[in-house]
Amino acid sequence: MSMKKTVIISVLAAAVSTSVVSAASAATITAANVQVSQSLVYINDVPAPVRTIVKDGVTLVSVRDLGAAAGALFAPGENRAIMAYINGHSIELHAGSATVLVDGEPVELEAAVENVNSSLYIELTGYVDALGVDSTTDDTGSVWIETFQKLEGAEAPVWLDPSTILVSVLTETGSRADYKVSTAKGEFTEVFRTETASELTASPDGKKAAYTDAAGAVYIIDLATKSTTKVTSDDTIKPELVWAADSSAIYFLQGDKGSVVAKLALDGTITKVLEDKVDYKSDLAVSTDGTKFVYTVIKPGAVTADASKPVESDDVVIDMTGTEPQLYYFDASVKDGKPVKLTDKADDKVFVGASAGAGTAFYVSSEEGKATSSLIAVSSDKSVKTLVGDKDVVQAVYTGEKLYALTATATGGEIIEVDPTSGTAKVLYTVSEDVSEIVAGKGTSIAIVENGQVKVFQDGKWKAVTK
Repeated sequence: MSMKKTVIISVLAAAVSTSVVSAASAATITAANVQVSQSLVYINDVPAPVRTIVKDGVTLVSVRDLGAAAGALFAPGENRAIMAYINGHSIELHAGSATVLVDGEPVELEAAVENVNSSLYIELTGYVDALGVDSTTDDTGSVWIETFQKLEGAEAPVWLDPSTILVSVLTETGSRADYKVSTAKGEFTEVFRTETASELTASPDGKKAAYTDAAGAVYIIDLATKSTTKVTSDDTIKPELVWAADSSAIYFLQGDKGSVVAKLALDGTITKVLEDKVDYKSDLAVSTDGTKFVYTVIKPGAVTADASKPVESDDVVIDMTGTEPQLYYFDASVKDGKPVKLTDKADDKVFVGASAGAGTAFYVSSEEGKATSSLIAVSSDKSVKTLVGDKDVVQAVYTGEKLYALTATATGGEIIEVDPTSGTAKVLYTVSEDVSEIVAGKGTSIAIVENGQVKVFQDGKWKAVTK
């Protein structure tokens, strides 16, 4: 992978117009015809000059100055072309032409390339796009360009530590590759590739991840060395894996219907924690001491058919009454204890998490006929508290210390921080309507997913760390 660098170009975006320069200007323009100016370029916060000109109201930047700052290499091409090479791609430019060839494919610019005293100048936005780098414009009009190569198609981001995120990428062949991504520079390293294994479940310390193979066996991968260890060959289906708080064991739901809660010690010993013959458990959460559990149960719909009609008539009705998800609490330290049903309302519930002692569970509630969704807390004594009820909650996450909620507004969205104890809330960020997810972890900052890109807040703006 090539050296990564961040380029900050202080060029007023307002100066860039959409006027098209005539191809007749292919001839060299002398300094008497146009004023060559200097604009500051910041490479890793170090200022450097970039030459600029204004031609027919269009601001053009020096091909060589900006390209060199971005890490491009230059060479002469055929028919007086200039070739630029960056991140494995080639760009062919001709003075007087508004068309450049990127890897041999034509790309149209908003203005033609100009030759001023034997130096080529090009429209900024088109050049940035041709270089294949990302750019944003801040509130002052400065254009920020990031030239490092980014991972494309990243999904399911999870924080491993304050500077590293674990993501997955689905390949064209149908396999899945998992990567560690540095939020500082966007550097990425593949740690695992599979066609049949389950998704990786990262340990709380961020050093390991667990997964199951197609047969149900459980493995642990060291995310630093990429070495894999089989923990158990038990072939029962395990739809969910949950690490113990100290990363010393793995709890899981067992069976194709998630009926049993079990514990897997790292020596391979499996112990059943709860077997109450209630199917369709999900969203398992475990207290820090490993004795208390919160989970969701979804009752399947009842299939009915008119017995007087033949089977082939396909006259089947599914009764969905009572199928709404409900939260349960179980204390394994109580002898002969039974699970306690915490909720019974017919609202749709999206589980968010449970407190360290599992005494309080959090979920997003959506009720039929209600325009907005709320963030709710329910305690082991069944008491319910609305934490966010005056906003439309799109998604929420719990880090073990704070709750964070993504809410929809008339103009976009907000990310709010909620104290789960006091219920006090404050707005941290205002975001666009294109933000679909927030990602947070204990001791980490907040990441967002916007238009498929994972972004973190750095230097006063959201910076993309994946493409």
